[in-house]
Amino acid sequence: MKAISTIRTVFHQTIHANRRPLSLTTTVKRWMGGQLPGQHSQELAARTTMAYSPFETLNKYESHVDLFSCDYLGLGQNEELNWVHAYSILRHGMDRICSCVVSHPGDSPVRDTERALARWLKSESAALTYSCTAANIGAMEILLKGNQRPVYVDRFAHATLQVGVTFAGAAGRLHVFQHNDLDHLRSLIAKTGSGVVVVDSIYSTNGEEAPMADLVDLCHDLGCILVVDESHALGVIGEQGEGLVAHLGLEDGVHVRTTSLHKSLTCDNGVIASSRDVTDCFNHATTLGIFSNAMQISGAMRVKKAMELAMQATEQRENLRKMSKSFRQQLKEAGFPVRTDIDHPIVSVVVGQSARAVEIHHYLCSKGIYPWVFFYPATPKDGAMVRFVINQYLTPEKLAYTVETIKNFRDDLKPPTGMGREERSVISQAII
Repeated sequence: MKAISTIRTVFHQTIHANRRPLSLTTTVKRWMGGQLPGQHSQELAARTTMAYSPFETLNKYESHVDLFSCDYLGLGQNEELNWVHAYSILRHGMDRICSCVVSHPGDSPVRDTERALARWLKSESAALTYSCTAANIGAMEILLKGNQRPVYVDRFAHATLQVGVTFAGAAGRLHVFQHNDLDHLRSLIAKTGSGVVVVDSIYSTNGEEAPMADLVDLCHDLGCILVVDESHALGVIGEQGEGLVAHLGLEDGVHVRTTSLHKSLTCDNGVIASSRDVTDCFNHATTLGIFSNAMQISGAMRVKKAMELAMQATEQRENLRKMSKSFRQQLKEAGFPVRTDIDHPIVSVVVGQSARAVEIHHYLCSKGIYPWVFFYPATPKDGAMVRFVINQYLTPEKLAYTVETIKNFRDDLKPPTGMGREERSVISQAII
């Protein structure tokens, strides 16, 4: 209270001093020495701002090479989908402005969409969430809070999954295993005991698949719970875009699936798919569920329509596979160490230090090519990468132009020498 009183006194003295008054925020910052953000946040914000500054002047209506959008199927510009969304907003407005603990009735469009999602994913039940971040954090809280289960996370699994482990108070039980290294995972479980195993089905850094069948067998044999994030598989993998788990017929061996609908479905939502007791817990027993607003009918109706369009997008998925294969082959023929046995539309090239990655990113953007750039702490310090995402807004001509352009940076796109064994291992796993 004394601190607040001091701030108010300074603020009022400033007003009566016959000079331009300072805002309360400015006064607080000066009173605290101007150090409100921590050094880590300031440095990371500055680095990220610098890396993505070319996007500030990007005009989506002008010609450019979009290699950053995860709108794999091009639904973001689908007129039918956007009309359905607009109409549902006009019809239903903002519905149920209250906590998720107030359930929608069984005949609500929200429940109808959740049942449709469960059928698509071949899951007993599915719950819509406001984001995949909410789904990942909620899943970890449901599985880890109030018990002593150890948790084993692939080192390339999405960062929000580890955030969820910490959120559940289980950071002391977290064990990170080497990427897709089931021998390492098995040795950790042998030392610490059965628990929760957490992976991505398709890794966002490099488009690589997890060894799903082997993971299911391992978790079954060792009595572990398997959690899989399908954000980059939904809509892209499977005859109807049902994701890697259902495509391989492994849905009975994966206990919990989470996914973002913001990518292939271009919806501002996530999903947690599992048994009914798990999905019921999200809205009524997780922090993010209880303290978030209930799902909007308009958002659920957009999801339902986007799902129907994604299921029918056979031609778009085939086009993605063809363009991805062609792009990888062109890069390989140009001398870059690219794996051609992967046909997922994420293609990444490790370039080393963050400064090099930003330099290359800025150069490509100056040529009208807009990829993504990852650096520490999203990657190892010497493992910064440029990520290219193949989507429906690309053409063979644009991809060929991209390959010709990055040839000018051939030397910079090679992994730097002089690294330790661990760093080289990380780099070799990330280059695809």
